Amino acid sequence: MPSSAFQRYSAIAILLLGAVLTLYPVVWMVSSSLKESREIFSTALFSIGSAGFRNYVSAFSQRPFFVYLLNSLLASGISVILTVLLSALAGYSFAKFRHGLAPLFWMIVLVSVMIPLEAIVIPLFLEVHAFGWTNTYAGLILPTAFNVVGIFIFRQAMVSIPDAYIEAARIDGASEPRILFSIILPMVLPTAGVVAILTFNLTWNSYLWPLIVASDDTLRTLPLGMAAFQAGFNTQYGEVMAVSVFGALPTAIFFLCLQRYFVEGAVASGVK
Repeated sequence: MPSSAFQRYSAIAILLLGAVLTLYPVVWMVSSSLKESREIFSTALFSIGSAGFRNYVSAFSQRPFFVYLLNSLLASGISVILTVLLSALAGYSFAKFRHGLAPLFWMIVLVSVMIPLEAIVIPLFLEVHAFGWTNTYAGLILPTAFNVVGIFIFRQAMVSIPDAYIEAARIDGASEPRILFSIILPMVLPTAGVVAILTFNLTWNSYLWPLIVASDDTLRTLPLGMAAFQAGFNTQYGEVMAVSVFGALPTAIFFLCLQRYFVEGAVASGVK
């Protein structure tokens, strides 16, 4: 067998193995959501359980998961919009404007990426409490709606755009917002897809901040609702898996809708 063919088949085999290892927990979760608790560990993986969709009906009758879903969608949607918009503005500034304090500001951005939420959660909560935003959508969404990683990704993508496009637009009388939204952003649309997916996934799975700022059950996000349900019904594994499937679907659908932009943007911006 030629070496090139051997390398190709080896790569395919490795990718298939990775796909199997990645999809196995997902298949197990979906299969378990259709089984009684006693069947999960005693039957084959791909066997059809006797519970069917009863686990879903039972779980949804015990907790307002649709309210949790709407809260998560609202928080994630606003976070995506704010992060993409503000990151594009900041990334354009860092990539195409030259001023004396730019290196200092860029260093601050890079340092802030390394600071975890856990390190600033107490002063952040005190600030939210001072504004009177506890147990409100503003307190739930706004303090963590902006992800500075988006600035880095947009900046890296915009640096590679030739300045000639911007100079030509300025000569024609275009304003800086017009240049950004009409010329630059369409050229880095895959990068916007990357930032949107990363932000949506981060906000959707956020647990610590919603747990601290929202004690009202009507403001809980889906991760909080799932944790509360599992704590109260931790022996009903079929129902827990049904809720897990419900919680994983929006993220999977969002990624599938933007996967083409994610792949293109990841390759263009060097994100691994």
